[in-house]
Amino acid sequence: MPGKPRQVVVDGKPMIAMPEKQFESLLAMRRQLGSQTAKLRMLRDTLTDLSEFLDTVAEALDTAGTDGSRETSSPLTAEMRRRARQARGVAGSGRASKRRHSPDRNRT
Repeated sequence: MPGKPRQVVVDGKPMIAMPEKQFESLLAMRRQLGSQTAKLRMLRDTLTDLSEFLDTVAEALDTAGTDGSRETSSPLTAEMRRRARQARGVAGSGRASKRRHSPDRNRT
């Protein structure tokens, strides 16, 4: 939007006047932003699900192959847990809904 917006007063309220084409462009950008926001939410939820799944698989591998203690975790399960933590860090706090796993799970 080149130039300064034109300020006008209508019924005592300050407003901005712009050409109709510019207004239509703004509406199109707003729709695109809404679409991108929905996609980002879906990606965040998928990343959160994936990180929870990695933790579950790592826990199952540790339990199946050892006595379940942290000291005997394989490098593979340690790397899975590290990547799950990294994914959670990228995804942020995750969904607003409750977590599917109990809070007393072993996590690194």
